[in-house]
Amino acid sequence: MTVKNGVKNILSLSESNMYYYHMTSLNNLYSIAEQGLIPKNENNGKLIGEEKVKVFFSEGFEGAIALFVDFDIVFERVKKEQMQVTDEFVKKQLLKSENLSEYLGEGVYLRFDGTGIKNERNFENGCTDMTISPEKLSVCILRKANDNSIVFSRFEIIKYMMAKIHAEQIKYYGASYKGSPDFAEATRRIQEKVKKYYQAHQAEINKYDNCGCTLDFISLNDFIDKFLNK
Repeated sequence: MTVKNGVKNILSLSESNMYYYHMTSLNNLYSIAEQGLIPKNENNGKLIGEEKVKVFFSEGFEGAIALFVDFDIVFERVKKEQMQVTDEFVKKQLLKSENLSEYLGEGVYLRFDGTGIKNERNFENGCTDMTISPEKLSVCILRKANDNSIVFSRFEIIKYMMAKIHAEQIKYYGASYKGSPDFAEATRRIQEKVKKYYQAHQAEINKYDNCGCTLDFISLNDFIDKFLNK
């Protein structure tokens, strides 16, 4: 993204969606480095009622933002007993957590090229039967210009993404199938949810508006060697 005369020039949807993003915990990275992303349905999927066994991802910043906001909404609804989680382990872990960050734990965003990967669902909660090999995976990091230090926490990466994408830029798209939503109505709902999240977390997001950070990427194996094998 560049800034000129106070106006943000954001990548177009087609450009930003060339890459897919997968959020995962640090303790999963060793197995992913050996096997890649393989079709599974783990705790995060069970939290939002996912039933399929797939590799899950979001397309571009827009998809990653929409999914994170949905996770936050589900977390709060379960905590307030407005929504039930059928998996007892997931429910127990969630109820003892103070917030979504504590429940998810520290982790990263993995990025991979979506070329040739058929997304079976939509831009937010995409999925595929394909295994994504470790060689195709990079870890998203933020480099600070003042001292070249590195930030890789998924909670900071997503706030950086939010600082670069306005809620109005997020448009629903995906496969059309029986039961798929009306795209215009889905867009309206998603934008409303994202706007509310932005308002509630404005200070955290604004921190990355002109932060002197650049988004960079490091191969999964290099990330493990440099940051986890210490």
